[in-house]
Amino acid sequence: MSLIDRLDRYYSSRKPSEVWLMVILVAVLFGYLLYTFLSPISSEYRAKEEGRYNQLTTNINSAENFLKSITVNGDKDYYVKDLTRKVVNKRVELNGIRAKLAKLDSAVKNLSKFLYNKDNWSKFLDNIAKKAKDNNLKVFNISNVVYDQNSSFGKVLDVNIKCKGEYGELLSFMNALEKSQLVSNVSYANIKAAPNKPIADINLTVWGIRP
Repeated sequence: MSLIDRLDRYYSSRKPSEVWLMVILVAVLFGYLLYTFLSPISSEYRAKEEGRYNQLTTNINSAENFLKSITVNGDKDYYVKDLTRKVVNKRVELNGIRAKLAKLDSAVKNLSKFLYNKDNWSKFLDNIAKKAKDNNLKVFNISNVVYDQNSSFGKVLDVNIKCKGEYGELLSFMNALEKSQLVSNVSYANIKAAPNKPIADINLTVWGIRP
């Protein structure tokens, strides 16, 4: 006789109330065993999901707080726009500095024309004679003395010029000397009357920048 037949004979001899009682007891026992087995798993799963939920909630709150912190007058892109403006202004400033450096580099190259060297002095002294001729002056003498001042401006050239001409032409000559490419100025001028035309004794100081 099989197990099922035995159980059928057993329950057929029992009252319905006893049968239901036994079914309920078996169901309760099965439920308890199932709960005991699944409870740790469900608790772990619940704890894990609650942790994810809390983390997501924290992230959302942080994002919302960040958006509030960067929003100015309803504009969420205020700081991005402000930073962009600052970057653009810095680029403009940088380009201005580059332009100034380019001009400075060009000025330094042009400055080489004024550096102290014998060729520059010779050209300058020849130019004095030419300026005197352009102003219809008669030059009696041109002498010069070079001094080394051992300073940032380096050499100093003193030029003494004795010439003769009309008063206005003498003034024009001195003005032309001070407009020379080299840094120079008339440090002394003595104009004396003469029977025909005035005679001038002019001292010109020329500053050369040490290379």
